[in-house]
Amino acid sequence: MADCKIQLIQDVTCSLTGKMGHNDIELVSDEMAIALRDYNVTKNVTDLVKYDGANELILKRYKACLVIAGRSPKTIAAYERTAKILFRTLQKNYTDMTVSDLRYFLALEKSRGVSNRTLENTRIQISAFFAWLLEEELINKNPCRTIKPIRYEAKVRLPFSSVELDAIRSACRTKKERAIVEVLLSTGVRVSELCTICISDINFDTLSIKVREGKGSKQRTAFMNELAKKHLLDYLADRDVNGDYLFYNKKKDPLNPGGVRFILKTLEERAGITNVHPHRFRRTFATGLANRGMEIQEIGKLLGHANINTTMEYVYTSDEKVMHSYRKYIA
Repeated sequence: MADCKIQLIQDVTCSLTGKMGHNDIELVSDEMAIALRDYNVTKNVTDLVKYDGANELILKRYKACLVIAGRSPKTIAAYERTAKILFRTLQKNYTDMTVSDLRYFLALEKSRGVSNRTLENTRIQISAFFAWLLEEELINKNPCRTIKPIRYEAKVRLPFSSVELDAIRSACRTKKERAIVEVLLSTGVRVSELCTICISDINFDTLSIKVREGKGSKQRTAFMNELAKKHLLDYLADRDVNGDYLFYNKKKDPLNPGGVRFILKTLEERAGITNVHPHRFRRTFATGLANRGMEIQEIGKLLGHANINTTMEYVYTSDEKVMHSYRKYIA
């Protein structure tokens, strides 16, 4: 038992090497020795735990429930990936995992250099999995319930400025590139939704687009402005492929999200600016509408959000705008 105490202190001090000064490490070692004096310390023997593969079976069932619940393929893939990493790391059946196991797993992920934001997403995914197990009465207690949310510094994600938008538009060399930019900017659709738009989904008279196969297999109506209409019609009159989909790649296959990102990356390099990606167009779309006075609930409906808090994350409010509003409303 004394050997276990010594081993524990040595393990902790070794892990602090390079993170703290030598004197501080010695102080931690001394304080641990004092604190552990009245405790019995034993080492868990984990190599005797049998891992019978039950996790793979329950994960298939969990995925099926996520599909039925209407979660997007991207979300399901993320949850599945996290669960597989958890299983592979702990090498224990889900029924045997404890809060200590989960804390160890998160600490291990942190030691690999992941950000606190990514770590919090991992915690949320693990918590959702065990909450589902509890709801399905497959476990008696959720071991993740007592693990508190991990704090992280929220990164400010800026929309495009008018100068940046001018640069992006000027960087377009084909009618297809310009049409993609204007549709993204005027509709706020997701990149996956952009790629599933068919010509028959577009009503040029009402300037509306039926968005199909969006997140969670929902359907909604998006709207475009006259500028987007003009460039769409120019592109359609010029394109050399006959097909139902709106956008195609050079191989005359329907354009996929990776292809859209490649086009935007090319525009980024030509324009000499940074972070030209589909989601930033959505943020620019949402922020522009908010600045013009549209209700946040209406913006959320256009974006396809079920939760207004998600929409709030898309709207950027500058300090200058806050100051002007303050000057306007202060007595």
